[in-house]
Amino acid sequence: MTNGGEAASQRERLLLDASRGGDAAAFAALLRESAPALERLALRLVGDRHDAEDLAQDAALRAWRKLPGFKGESRFKTWVCRILVRRALDFLRGRHRMEEVREHLPAIVRDPEEHAVARELDDAIRRAIEELPPVQRATLLLRADQGLSYEEIAYVLGSTRNAVRMNLVAARKKLADRLQGLVDLGGDA
Repeated sequence: MTNGGEAASQRERLLLDASRGGDAAAFAALLRESAPALERLALRLVGDRHDAEDLAQDAALRAWRKLPGFKGESRFKTWVCRILVRRALDFLRGRHRMEEVREHLPAIVRDPEEHAVARELDDAIRRAIEELPPVQRATLLLRADQGLSYEEIAYVLGSTRNAVRMNLVAARKKLADRLQGLVDLGGDA
């Protein structure tokens, strides 16, 4: 009996083989499984929904063009994430300042004061993530949002496992330093 991972891997291999043979429907099926995660990652990386959609579409188009060169050394989703992150980093290098993320983190709160405090904290976290250097931001988001392993993140970023670890440590320290005074929001009320 095969486990779910092996079955998914077998399905992915079949879809990849069909895609390499020019089957656009098979490629679309591969993308459908990765699209929500790619779009979320792109949005978190660049902070603007329209730019994120453009980057995700560009990554999909590049993946289609580069599919014959994909050796299957990683999962398809990881490979497309690599393409997306590289495009996003290029995009961010060409931009001087991040725009504020338009999507709001959901807050489960009961009273208006708690809601205001939660919203302020969410905004502070979002701004702190946006202020991270692009490679640290990408590393943090690939780990926290996408759940990628250090090896997968290294592959996506074209880096090493040790560099990923160092970028995560640096990103977390910067976030902790930036957010240190916000832990007691509303505590004096």
